[in-house]
Amino acid sequence: MLDLRRLRLLSELARRGTIAETARTVGYTPSAVSQSLSRLEEEVGVALLERDGRRVRLTPAAQALVARADRALAELDAAAAELAAEAGTVRGPVAIGVFPSAAVALVIPSVAEAARRHPELACAVHEHEPDEAIRQLRAGELDLVVSERNDDITPPPAGGLEAHALLSEPLLLVLPGAPGDPPPQPIDLTGFREADWVTGLPGSQYASALERAAAAAGFAARVAHRADEAFVVQSLVAAGLGVALLPALACTPVPGVHYAAARPAPPSRHIVALVRRGAARRPALAALLALLRHQAELVATTVPPAAGTSHGNIPPARDGRRT
Repeated sequence: MLDLRRLRLLSELARRGTIAETARTVGYTPSAVSQSLSRLEEEVGVALLERDGRRVRLTPAAQALVARADRALAELDAAAAELAAEAGTVRGPVAIGVFPSAAVALVIPSVAEAARRHPELACAVHEHEPDEAIRQLRAGELDLVVSERNDDITPPPAGGLEAHALLSEPLLLVLPGAPGDPPPQPIDLTGFREADWVTGLPGSQYASALERAAAAAGFAARVAHRADEAFVVQSLVAAGLGVALLPALACTPVPGVHYAAARPAPPSRHIVALVRRGAARRPALAALLALLRHQAELVATTVPPAAGTSHGNIPPARDGRRT
């Protein structure tokens, strides 16, 4: 019998293209991935990889095996979901990966409600950036991931997973000053051509969003400070050290800052819940997805706007998209 774990590695290699990237995605060392694939070749009795220096290519036999393996693995996930559905009870452990602002606004309220409605369900929330969370979801270490993507920016690879859209939200200007006296809106970004900017870490979706927003306004942002936490970004702005763009969910009120819509509109951020394909039929995951969608609707319609923003009018995204 073929080893399912090795088949998953071969399938991941077909998507990633290199052993190093496959290893990074699944959390193994490159040598461990190479050894597992060599054992798989021994199991099937035919060459699966053609090695060319540090790169490898899948042979036609390997490509055919991946196609069949993907179907088989999807069927196994679906079978597990159907077996769980037979019990009908929402119960068991569920590990959830999520980034900070979505954890506060979406996941924690949903998990609290799940605990009230389904006492046999045991949810564990793990804070992760999307890339790491998706890797753990593929490896079976997480059951559900709340991830993000920005318009026109390549999202973390989610091939083979099922995505359920939750929310789309704008990026807002974060400006120093008293929130009681907001400026006219929306504010033209060209007025910040010479400003110092606070943005995310290099290569992050957040940093890329600022680059694209500034380019659309006809300038390159002069980055003075970089931070990974929204509170640090807003504290730098409050200290008068720059201006920033932040997703609406991350704009929790901080003394000394106010928020404003920008023109031209920066890329929107889209928040999705990811599960392994077919797993959404499990009662526990189906219940959590329903609660997350409900919480997203509440956020979209009932969160009061910050001074000078349209924070309370975030449109909910459509549900059920697959990637």
